[in-house]
Amino acid sequence: MDPITSGVTILQLVQTIAQASALLYGYITSVRDADSSCQSLLDELNSILGVLTTVMEIEKDPSLPANLRHVLSKLMAENGPVTKLQGELKNLLPNEKGKISKLMWPFKERRAAAIAERLKGFYRDITTVLAIDSRNTLKEVSREVQQLKKLQEARKNYKERQKLLEWMNPVPCTDKHEDSRRQRNRETGRWIFHADQYTAWSKSDSAFLWLNGQPGSGKTILASAVIDEIQGSGEAEPQTLAYFYCNFQDDQTTIAATVLRSLVVQLLQQSEVDWITNIRGSGLQEEGDFVSLRNLWQQQRDANFAKRHPTDLVFLRKLLVEASALVYRPALVIDALDECKNHLDLVRHLVNLAEDARLRLFVTSRGEKDIQDAFHDLPTVSLKDSAEQMKADIQVHITEQLKTQKRLSRLPDTLKTTILEKLLEKAEGMFRWVQCQLDVIMKCKRPDSIQKALHDLPEGLYETYDRIIRSIEEGGPDDGPIAQSCLLWLAGAFTPLTLDELNEAMMIEVGRPSLNEDLGVTDTMDIVAACGSLVTFDEKTGIVALSHYSVKEYLISRRPHNFLKSISDIHARICELLITYVLCDSVDEIYAEGKHPAIRRPSPYFSAGHADLADVSKDHPLLSYAIQGWKHLAHVSKEDLCVMDALSRLNSEFLRNTKKRRVLATQDERYGLAWGQPATSRWLSAAVTLPSLLFIPLEHGKPWMVKFLVKQQHYLLDVDIAPGWGSPLIFAIAKNPEFLSVLLELGVNLNKLSSINPILYNRFLIKEGSYAPISWAAAIGSEVAVDFLLSQPEVNLPDDILCMAVMARELSPRIIQKLRQRGADVNFTADGSTTPLHDLLSRSYNPLADRSWLPTVKALVEPSCNLSVQDWTARTVLQIALDQRLEDIVAYLLEKNARLSATATLHPDMRSWAKNETWFPKIQEAALAADVPCARIKGKVVGATIEFQTVEFSLAVTTNRDNANPICAIVVSVILNGKVPLAGE
Repeated sequence: MDPITSGVTILQLVQTIAQASALLYGYITSVRDADSSCQSLLDELNSILGVLTTVMEIEKDPSLPANLRHVLSKLMAENGPVTKLQGELKNLLPNEKGKISKLMWPFKERRAAAIAERLKGFYRDITTVLAIDSRNTLKEVSREVQQLKKLQEARKNYKERQKLLEWMNPVPCTDKHEDSRRQRNRETGRWIFHADQYTAWSKSDSAFLWLNGQPGSGKTILASAVIDEIQGSGEAEPQTLAYFYCNFQDDQTTIAATVLRSLVVQLLQQSEVDWITNIRGSGLQEEGDFVSLRNLWQQQRDANFAKRHPTDLVFLRKLLVEASALVYRPALVIDALDECKNHLDLVRHLVNLAEDARLRLFVTSRGEKDIQDAFHDLPTVSLKDSAEQMKADIQVHITEQLKTQKRLSRLPDTLKTTILEKLLEKAEGMFRWVQCQLDVIMKCKRPDSIQKALHDLPEGLYETYDRIIRSIEEGGPDDGPIAQSCLLWLAGAFTPLTLDELNEAMMIEVGRPSLNEDLGVTDTMDIVAACGSLVTFDEKTGIVALSHYSVKEYLISRRPHNFLKSISDIHARICELLITYVLCDSVDEIYAEGKHPAIRRPSPYFSAGHADLADVSKDHPLLSYAIQGWKHLAHVSKEDLCVMDALSRLNSEFLRNTKKRRVLATQDERYGLAWGQPATSRWLSAAVTLPSLLFIPLEHGKPWMVKFLVKQQHYLLDVDIAPGWGSPLIFAIAKNPEFLSVLLELGVNLNKLSSINPILYNRFLIKEGSYAPISWAAAIGSEVAVDFLLSQPEVNLPDDILCMAVMARELSPRIIQKLRQRGADVNFTADGSTTPLHDLLSRSYNPLADRSWLPTVKALVEPSCNLSVQDWTARTVLQIALDQRLEDIVAYLLEKNARLSATATLHPDMRSWAKNETWFPKIQEAALAADVPCARIKGKVVGATIEFQTVEFSLAVTTNRDNANPICAIVVSVILNGKVPLAGE
């Protein structure tokens, strides 16, 4: 038998490594807070895989020299490294095929580090055997191995980088840009590049420019021209472009945080700096220590169900500044700033951004007064002051339309000239107005009708829309109802809607248990025809949208022909219709079978494009939108009895009909996260059972809804919102603090204990039990709720309030200070030994804890705190900080004269890691001061498995309370690979 093929083959081992790596990678990515040593284990597997892959290539060489074949045979001998490694790896694999889960993981997490260490040994054994032969072939192997490792590291970094950027949840605007480009005549808008303000902006490395104009004046088209100009600059003027279109047609693009996040992601994607590697270590520190970028990476690593991408504008602005430093000559373009719902917040963070970040920022918007006030002393291009250039562009546009539009191109030249002159005369710089008049002219069937239309042109956009609405109402018998229904949905929808979705929406009839198909259209294009110039239709995507932001503004304004009452009424009607839809009997079968892609649990075996899913989705296209209909509740600002009746029906049906629960309740988020797909929030949370009528209004609604229900059924204030979720007050503290004053007004008991299962709120550090509202607010770190409750004199502070406050996922020194000012006892010991400071420092080790926890530690220590208290392990807070290697906190505690206990002196190597720190002599002094007589006993390993070791001590220990020098503590310390492990290792 060939010695190389005896025993375990290299191929078998490579296959085992690949299987173990895949399962381990799945475990790391799907299990919350997977131990960092598991990543080390995966790295070692990749290193061995690199060596063996190269060896496999050498093994295939038919001209392999005899001495090298002898070397390889030693690798695969019966007791050789390859066979031993194969046996070790078999223990990593689960007994059954599948994914390693928390329950299936065969080792305690602390053992992963030990396994990784043994894998390093196998790696050394293999490379040592290979090193016996000094031929150039082996040198080449080593070189190829290093190249492979570099390639694997680069691939790993790329995946981690993409994972971080995807987690940021950016919104791409490429489709909107392409659409704007298609609308732009290449001969228009060129004047902007010759304007003095733009020329200065373009040549600078740090500049701001605001382009403003009236509605419909073509600002978005000019923004697309600027984007193309920067993209087309080429290598002659290398620069980095990031752009964003705020678009009223897509709700997610009108959120300030989304704008900044998307720009950050675009810059980081284009950076040639290996920032993902640097922020994991210290590579960027010399360049200014990118604190926000490091914090972002840590947030993504620690992300849990409750906290996804960042939304804080201050933090995102800092990220934008840091990301700008990682690219060459960054240029940002933000279009339609005024279409952003919280544009004032965004504006405040854009002022001086160009100067702080050393970038160029180009912003377009209307000349709204609040925006003018913010940008009043910054460089500006006003389209009102560029009337001649705008008129020339409009002339080009009209001329092109008269040539390219089939009906217009057939008109006599004299009539074309009249059209051009009349429209230019009254356009006043509004492309949108011009296009609406051209649409009207194209519908005219006689020259005389065209002449009448030109003679009676409307003044401005609103009068234009008045006439369009009037013409719709005067059209066929179906046009009015179709247009009214579709314009309602388009004015209020948060995401773009397709023709099929609109058609199904028209079939909803309040009070009817099934869809009324007679209310739909026979040809969906009739919807577009009925709405005329007020909508646009994209044949590629099937999406129908309002043709301009001014149309939406018109529809919600008080005009004689406007059938929509207000924004609140729009959302109330849509909300009522969507609740009716999800309760329809006709979709019960879909709920039960779970076929629709909107309600199907994510699976690695099925995709959204699967044929049967597509068919069901086509039958019920609106369902994907309807399950998120709760979003409309927050916009129903005026009391509406129909909405409350619909919510009551929804609650009753959820309790009565189990078929409805799958579509009404959010899917179990664990499954979504396991496959990298965040769960879509629905009307109710996944784990809720038996919800009260207050559940949905408190989470998604407005205060008037809660008032309405409690005044009718006051008992709702005193019962739990749902089992495990606590009282309405507890729920409001965690979900919606704006309801706190409403609940107080309604007479809620501010001190009543409530039974809570914190896991339902994705709070994993807090134990299940009964808590006072102030304790719950402190434990979840809600400064708003703590401030509100402390402002009420009748609120009592529980003794353990500070112990609760240090459980917060995001620690708040301000909460600690407020509670102490109110009389909270910082020296209170919950179990007779541990103070709040002990509890904080004993939490699981976090690489950023040293820096991020220090303000909270100071809030607990100052102005007074007993630092000599020992916990149940006989450790002081200084000793715990040392064990956790919290260097900044150790230094601070030493400044406050913190002391060690005798257990800190039991092993001479326990503090060796800190010997180079400036404060280390103080630690030695503290250890000497704390030293007391003790016996040191070295244990002997008497048994070992892959998972654990058994250590035996040769001396029996007894205690006697009457002894004058009793035993105070027994401490077992472990030296692992020459060092004392961190807590938790």
